[in-house]
Amino acid sequence: MRFALQCYVDEDLHALVKAAADAAHMSVSQWLKLTVIEALQEPQDEAFRDQVLADLLFTKIALDGWLRTHKDKELRDRVVIAYQRRIREYRERKAFKPEGR
Repeated sequence: MRFALQCYVDEDLHALVKAAADAAHMSVSQWLKLTVIEALQEPQDEAFRDQVLADLLFTKIALDGWLRTHKDKELRDRVVIAYQRRIREYRERKAFKPEGR
């Protein structure tokens, strides 16, 4: 079953929406439907990102605590150096990567 959603907008907004739909090779209806769906899903994506970041922070703190108390007192320093090297290499590769790839 399908339901209609309707609202009235001024001429400027209509022109902007129509231009966006045309640029996407869609009808205004299709473009609006996808835009509304995306807008409603965004908060869920943000909540997911927040949870992932919280989990990563917990893992970082737990691992750092474990490394600090490990019997090999130099292990943490070696891990930090390896991390710094790899993150630097990653950033260098990313900086030289052409846009769109």
